[in-house]
Amino acid sequence: MEQAAPPRPGFFERRDPWGQGFSLWVVAAMLFVAPVAVFSLKGIRLDNDVENWLPENDPSALEFAWCRELFPEDEILVLTWRDSTLNDPRLPIVIQKLQGQQDEDGIQRGGLPYVSSVMHAGEMLARMDEFGIERNEALRRLQGTVIGRGWLKVKLSQPEDADQVQSRERIAASLSALVGKPVWVHGAASQWAPNPVDEENFDKLWEKSGTAPIAGAASIPEIPAHDLQVSWAGMAGDLTLLDDVQKQLASLRDSQNRPIVESAFFAPGSPIGVVVALSEAGIAEKNKALTAIRQAALDSFIADEDLVLGGRVVSGTELNAAVIRSAFNPEAEQIWKKSVILLSGLVGIIFALISLKSMRLGLLVIGISYYAALLGMAVVPLSGGTMNMVLVVMPTLLMVLSLSGAIHVANYWKHAVWEDPRSAVSRATKMAGQPCLLAAFTTALGLISLAGSQLSPVRDFGIYASIGVLISVVMVLYGLPSLLQMAPLKRVQPSEVNPWFWQMFGSGVCRYAGALTGFFIVTSLVCGYGLKYFQVETKVIRYFPEHSRLVQDFQTMEETLAGICPVEVIVRFDAQAQKDTRFLDRLEIVRQVEEEIRRHPEVSGTLSLADFQPDRLPPGENASTREKIFYNRRSNEAEKRSKSGDVAGASDLLAVTSTTPLPTEVPRKGEDELWRINAQCSILSDVDYEILTTDLSNRVTNVIAGQNGVDHFVTGTVPLFLRTQKAVLESLIWSFLMAFGLIALVMVWVLRDPLAGLVSMLPNILPVLSVFGLVSWFGQRIDIGTMVTASVALGIAVDGTLHLLTWFRDGLCRGMTRAQSVQAALNHCGPAMWQTSAAVGIGLLMLFPAELLLISRFGWLMAALILAALLADVVLLPSMLVGSLGKMIERRLLRRGEIRPAPVVVEETTPIPPHHLPLGKRLDKANRYVG
Repeated sequence: MEQAAPPRPGFFERRDPWGQGFSLWVVAAMLFVAPVAVFSLKGIRLDNDVENWLPENDPSALEFAWCRELFPEDEILVLTWRDSTLNDPRLPIVIQKLQGQQDEDGIQRGGLPYVSSVMHAGEMLARMDEFGIERNEALRRLQGTVIGRGWLKVKLSQPEDADQVQSRERIAASLSALVGKPVWVHGAASQWAPNPVDEENFDKLWEKSGTAPIAGAASIPEIPAHDLQVSWAGMAGDLTLLDDVQKQLASLRDSQNRPIVESAFFAPGSPIGVVVALSEAGIAEKNKALTAIRQAALDSFIADEDLVLGGRVVSGTELNAAVIRSAFNPEAEQIWKKSVILLSGLVGIIFALISLKSMRLGLLVIGISYYAALLGMAVVPLSGGTMNMVLVVMPTLLMVLSLSGAIHVANYWKHAVWEDPRSAVSRATKMAGQPCLLAAFTTALGLISLAGSQLSPVRDFGIYASIGVLISVVMVLYGLPSLLQMAPLKRVQPSEVNPWFWQMFGSGVCRYAGALTGFFIVTSLVCGYGLKYFQVETKVIRYFPEHSRLVQDFQTMEETLAGICPVEVIVRFDAQAQKDTRFLDRLEIVRQVEEEIRRHPEVSGTLSLADFQPDRLPPGENASTREKIFYNRRSNEAEKRSKSGDVAGASDLLAVTSTTPLPTEVPRKGEDELWRINAQCSILSDVDYEILTTDLSNRVTNVIAGQNGVDHFVTGTVPLFLRTQKAVLESLIWSFLMAFGLIALVMVWVLRDPLAGLVSMLPNILPVLSVFGLVSWFGQRIDIGTMVTASVALGIAVDGTLHLLTWFRDGLCRGMTRAQSVQAALNHCGPAMWQTSAAVGIGLLMLFPAELLLISRFGWLMAALILAALLADVVLLPSMLVGSLGKMIERRLLRRGEIRPAPVVVEETTPIPPHHLPLGKRLDKANRYVG
């Protein structure tokens, strides 16, 4: 009889030509790659520009890019300060420090290298003066853009009354009850003057700055006398309450039944805005540019607490800084806030060490987890990618996934080393190989499904994280076993391998399997009903807490000066419309459109070329020929000056082109005339951007209705945000469905049964459904960071499912009953699953104090998902395996002939505790007392 060939040695049992094990070469390769990975991370770049999230071929992105091509716009920020006015003596000083002065050759000298130009309210008023626009009308047109109305000003009936403090408290309490928000009372707005100590230095700076930045400053209306100002969060969007507020204030009485308030009003003219355009140096180093601009304001006698900066440049720069501070913030007062990401990792390390009950084994597991995360992150800069607000959570995620697999391998090693220390590593790797590979593969599928997202940060996260997962499984199945083979580790006690708790727990689950299955499914469906309230959030400002300096500055700017989020309405006149109507007539149409937009409650102010032209009515039918000729000549001259660039700033508001924003097979005949209307909207408002965009579009349509050859586009940041919101929702649904489908196919292949594969997905999908449903129940919006957790959680949940199914099938094949197989599977996988969930879940929960809400939400939401997945894997899945799911798997195995006959069991009169038996007898002993 021919003798069977000996089994081929495994990877960790082989030797190289020099007699060394392959583990040595694996460790050497890890040591060689580590410095390369660390060095590459030094060159990583941050990029959180929301305008670049959508793909280039997206219709909204195409319209926005088309608008930017016709109307180029610098990287700008808006600077203002409390109680600033058009005749504020600090205004010329701060302008001189920002942009310097022109010398005799017309070259700009001095100023900041980060600033290319400065535009302010005084300059724009001066332009309007050139066209003969009356001063009050000019102030009205600029209100809500570069000229604000400030807080609500209140004049008291008895300002000299000693009970003024009590009056302020009554005003604040009364208005708080009316508006439903806290109301703050401020001092009266006043003209700034230097104190005696700074007066000499101020005079020198004033002389150096030259003349005042606005001609005719004496004609600027003064703010009426008042005693105090009041404000509340979101006041800019509550103007409809103004009448009620004024009636409420008029009804207040003091102890002698005298009216407390004489009048309440807004007074346009304070504060004012200074628009700062960054140079190439400023764009390249925005953080340094903002620091220099703040210092220039301080040097101009503007107190830091009064200074307010706003705009996309400010929010984007602060977002990058917040990402860096989450990694390390030396200015944090509490030590646990120095680095929430490091804290998360440390807590995970502590729990892993405690659960593994071995310092050396725990350090190896933690070390390989961090090493895998390091290699995964190194792929980003090595491939030319950039870090963004979504990728910032990837190191924690990769560490989590690596730790999960490493703990499973460590527990398998504990089993194997008790029976044969020499082959323990090879056997542990063999036991962990299939479930770890399948878990990594399914997790990678869940992540790679995000690559189909239209949002570039989500797409990058899916690609890089899936690559990182594959790197992690290589480290878990080759790196950790190599270290285990080379490191001197003690054999663990049998009691540490199969705790008695999991036998008792499994017995209870099997006893109440039907009730537990029904309870979990019903509870999940109730929680999932909350998805009807599902909402998304893409505003960058919402990623910061309300008490942060950025949010406070944005709120102050929107309440007192202007909305920060721009909407651009492009009114287009085709070639025929230009022939049929005169330039000044078209200008008046644009003016009507602008006035209609300005009346929208969500619009603080608007700006167009029409604002710099006086109102000119066309001559009537009975006008003389001379008047008509004169009007036509004036119209032609105005058109020539505007289109030739003779009018300052006209090229930013008027353009001529033959292109269209979207690809079309039908070219337009002749050149179109495009008029740009810039409308400022609130970024802090809760208004639905889809409703806002639709309202503005309808208002424009009503004005231009009946005008042949006239149409319009609504573009800008608001429509871009709207499209991004829809893309977030589409990405979440599509990527989750795709991940579910791909993972379901894997489960069908593993179980060799389509119905069983689909049913086995219930413990994986119900945790996601429950957590996201509860989150929606409580009104929490899903942002771009928390969006990725659905697909990630699905992949993590499958990890435990695959390990448990692997050992359940192994039990059935060895002749055990379904209940006994569930017990054996929980004995094998239960310790590793709860150890992983505890270390990972509590570690991620440590991200909760992060300043950046994007990271904070990711942490607590992932922790909740991991907890839900653990409950589903150790309670719901075993309950289903005892019942219908287990029957389907058992029938399939019987048909395939994979189930061996059950062993004959001789019942003993006195049971021996399992932890006193060798491993083989202990498993058999456990099987006798199950079910």
